[in-house]
Amino acid sequence: MKKLVCAVLLALCTLSAQAVTKVASLHPLLSDMARQVGGDAVEVVNLFPENGELHAFEPTAADVAAASGAQLVLACGKGVEPYLEDLRDSLPVRTRIVELGSTVPDVYLPGSQVADPHWWNSPTAMKRASRALRAALEQTEPASKEQFTKGQRAYAAQMDALVREARLAFARIPQEKRVLVCSHAAMSHFCKDFGFTALAVHGIAQESEGDTASLARILAELRQKSVLCLFYGVNEPPKVLRTIATQVGAKALPLALDGINPATPTYAELFRFNVKNIVEGLSR
Repeated sequence: MKKLVCAVLLALCTLSAQAVTKVASLHPLLSDMARQVGGDAVEVVNLFPENGELHAFEPTAADVAAASGAQLVLACGKGVEPYLEDLRDSLPVRTRIVELGSTVPDVYLPGSQVADPHWWNSPTAMKRASRALRAALEQTEPASKEQFTKGQRAYAAQMDALVREARLAFARIPQEKRVLVCSHAAMSHFCKDFGFTALAVHGIAQESEGDTASLARILAELRQKSVLCLFYGVNEPPKVLRTIATQVGAKALPLALDGINPATPTYAELFRFNVKNIVEGLSR
């Protein structure tokens, strides 16, 4: 009888140690992070649609149902998901929403007090967020703490390697050419990390449609800076930016500004896609 009791207790301990934490995610890059940090100790449900638009997405009733049973829901935070309070009200009390971006220091848009919410474009910020994810996972499932620690350390090492890789690639771009002109303001965190000047066309160009004077000022500034390339979001219609680029004698190339590109589903693939196009666009 004593042996049987011991065997049952051992089996129960083993089941506890192998418990799987269900995690729902509101951004593909956070899904990727959760899979890498959590390994087989987590089940990740990505709620963001494959061809969705970051600033237009809002979870549907079906998404809420898909998140059923999740202990954690991962969000970018910093205002990226204005629907979070409504979502929180739709979820069970035991389901915790973790805004990973809240651990990342603000970086402000040039000449303003507006914080750029696109923190994932910085591997350093992703490394910081992975520590917050590890802490949330450990709190949810302490029995898997060792696995979460191992996964987060490997993820952090990967982010450090991407930073080194990017700096080596950007050595080909002279400092005076490190002007990153994008369709909308999304690269401030990236520019801070790698010594670029961030400029955004989005908003100015749209508001000035039909406004010859405003468009002339935009073109004059780009010519004055001898900008070599303009970058549009990979999921955005490129027509406006390509037209402006043609008028100032620059190229136009895509970047995954919002961290969403089905062709590059992991963070490493997406980041290298951006680095490759920036080097191509700004090197001569």
